[in-house]
Amino acid sequence: MRSALAGLTEFALTALVIAVVILAVLVPVALSQPDPAQVLGLFLLGPFGTMRHLGNVLELATPTMLTGLAATLIFRAGSFNLGVEGSFFLGGIAATAAALFLPLTGMIAAPIAILVGALVGSFACSVPGYLKVRFGASEMVNSLVLNFAFLYAGIFILNYYLRDPNAGALMSYRLPGDFTLERLMAGTRLHTGVIVAFAACIIGGIWLYGTRGGLNLRIVGAGPGFAQHLGLNSGALVMRAQIIGGLVAGMAGAIEVLGLYNRFSWTALPGHGWTGITIAILARENPFLVIPAALFLAYLQVGGDMLARNLAVPSEVVGLVTAAIMLVVTATAIFRHPAFLRLIRDIKGQEQAL
Repeated sequence: MRSALAGLTEFALTALVIAVVILAVLVPVALSQPDPAQVLGLFLLGPFGTMRHLGNVLELATPTMLTGLAATLIFRAGSFNLGVEGSFFLGGIAATAAALFLPLTGMIAAPIAILVGALVGSFACSVPGYLKVRFGASEMVNSLVLNFAFLYAGIFILNYYLRDPNAGALMSYRLPGDFTLERLMAGTRLHTGVIVAFAACIIGGIWLYGTRGGLNLRIVGAGPGFAQHLGLNSGALVMRAQIIGGLVAGMAGAIEVLGLYNRFSWTALPGHGWTGITIAILARENPFLVIPAALFLAYLQVGGDMLARNLAVPSEVVGLVTAAIMLVVTATAIFRHPAFLRLIRDIKGQEQAL
């Protein structure tokens, strides 16, 4: 737990830098409008204005908390696996298939579908992890390529096995009511998945900082040579992180589909896995800090959407703010990551060999 608390100072400094970046980008935009104070107030305070807007923030943060946790666990093992996005997609389509084909009703229906989504979703992270452990192949390159392979495999399944021919578009049959997650707040789409997301981050933090297994994982990620000296099975620990991370990301995709949609209609990677990687970096790979990091990015998105709806401000402003934050805040975190540094050394070694 001491190691977890040690990151709070760094996180507070990150928050300060973020505030400066937001003002540096947003103030010029506000000054270009007739009422700059209204622009700033709506963007910064609007998401807290009503319970509906707060519900929107929580709704947007639900999937990214889980994908952020998944990326955090994978990164902590010293792996730069980007398969979280593919796991999220596979989890969503697997949960859809389970809801359509499994003869389940009642309270167990949705949990079983989420479990199926988690198990299938873990495949997208496990394959690049295995190729890394077994053959030394770059997990970053493999996972990036396999994400799109899994996407097209999922579209094939959607088109030939799940598609509703009467829907008028490429989407599945309607999900049975027993498989949908309950709403928590009237006037919003906030569902019970948010409880799972908060609980998963807390449990993940306790496991990572309070158990022997979490300690071993952090040792392998921080220093593979030292882990080998201690007699730890680095390959098994890395694979465990890939599998657990994939399970969490697959669960996130399943929860997203069952919580927000009555049909599966993704024909492109939804992007929540990429956002989760960003959140993991912002949270400095600390499961406890994944929660405020995910809420913060959701807050930015809701504020930007409110500007676009209520004032003559392009919705791309929030994208500009987020991009500036990522550029300024995460560059150092990425380049100091052990897995990234090892990747650079591997590339240099291959260049010298050629």
